[in-house]
Amino acid sequence: MGLFSGKSMATGGAAAALAAILMGTALVPAAVVQGPAFVGSGLYVRGAYEYFSACDSNPQPSYSVQWLRDGQPVYPEPDFSQFYDLDIEDVGSRISAVVTGSSSCKPAEVVVPASDVVRSQPMRAEGFTGRGVFELLARRHDGALMLYPGQDSVQGWKPPQLIGPHWGSYTRIIGGGDLTSDGLTELLATDASGRLWMFWGRGDGTFPPNAYPSEIGWGWNAMDKVVGPGDFDGDGYNDLLATEPNGNLYLYPKAARGWTPRVHVGRGWDVMDVLITPGDFNGDDTVDVLAKDKAGRLFLYGGNGSGGWLAPRLVGHGWNVLSKIGSAGDFNRDGFNDVHGVNSAGELLMYYGDGRGGWKGVETVGWGWNIFNGLY
Repeated sequence: MGLFSGKSMATGGAAAALAAILMGTALVPAAVVQGPAFVGSGLYVRGAYEYFSACDSNPQPSYSVQWLRDGQPVYPEPDFSQFYDLDIEDVGSRISAVVTGSSSCKPAEVVVPASDVVRSQPMRAEGFTGRGVFELLARRHDGALMLYPGQDSVQGWKPPQLIGPHWGSYTRIIGGGDLTSDGLTELLATDASGRLWMFWGRGDGTFPPNAYPSEIGWGWNAMDKVVGPGDFDGDGYNDLLATEPNGNLYLYPKAARGWTPRVHVGRGWDVMDVLITPGDFNGDDTVDVLAKDKAGRLFLYGGNGSGGWLAPRLVGHGWNVLSKIGSAGDFNRDGFNDVHGVNSAGELLMYYGDGRGGWKGVETVGWGWNIFNGLY
């Protein structure tokens, strides 16, 4: 963001500056801070132009914006760019503004109410319809993609809906969370030639293949497992993890614009045949990975919040009886993310996480799920 290193001021100076700013200001109801309150997105003041143009003879009224974080000035001087780019320092705070016009408008300064609380980009576990609930995508053997939405406030399902046909041509589908800083969940897919495609989330759960997905990579057929863990390196952007057949594990970090070079974060992962990304599974506010080895043992690899790992630990046996294992959020609405899998009878089983890296129990929550060849 550039105007002031660290986006902060000394406490005493900030209080004095804020007092000076607020003298002679007024609250204009039409002026609001606009834009998704997520890391990587940009905020701006909507309504300021209309206010000042109504009383300024200049056809292009001039004004500056003093951005405030939790009521404290972010920069020592107002920002004439009139946009505010959110980064990891803003997480957990609210952003407001004071807009000052250069004309004789009365008042010449407008107080703009604060934004929503700034968050890191939403993870896959927050769903595809913007409700923050468990939502499971399922691909039938005929290539049709279905959405199974969870209930709003209780355990269970809403009626499924057809997303669209012709998804059978993709070799893998990945729920990566919000990758475009708009607060909506995207969907990634790879094809047989190794190209990586991104389907932009609409916020209503739909990802029609004819909606011109964006090609964002190539050569992904060299990787045998690709998952979206969420923000693995702690910068507020959702990342990807991928393994090569030789067992090398790589982090593909997302950045404000595109992707930064991949980082080698593990060896020996060829002993694992399934990677599961439950978000924060052990309760330390960092994203984790569950991995099943070929013997059916399940291990928890806790993320350290900065692109590395805590010591792995064994959290289950006998997981070879399940296929299509994954995690899509909190199904039983107890505040902890859960893990699902399908057994040979086609039953959908839900393994309830306890928020500390363990389990609270297991329950059958669906039947006939062997009609699907993938869950996402």
